[in-house]
Amino acid sequence: MEIKIFAFGRIAEITGKELAVAASDTESLRTILDGQFPELSAIKYAVAVNKKLTDGNAELKAGDTVALMPPYSGG
Repeated sequence: MEIKIFAFGRIAEITGKELAVAASDTESLRTILDGQFPELSAIKYAVAVNKKLTDGNAELKAGDTVALMPPYSGG
């Protein structure tokens, strides 16, 4: 199953703004993306599934939307 992915900031510069990847969970997604885009392995980024930030590994299902977001700062 392919998951639709939206990337933002520096990550979008590397991967493009939208892509689709076949992955069953967020850890396998990161592994696949690191293989396709080696520059990503050097960047820390947050993963949101269906508009909710994930902590650790999250299962992905058909129809899920994933966002890859670079670290943000502010005050």
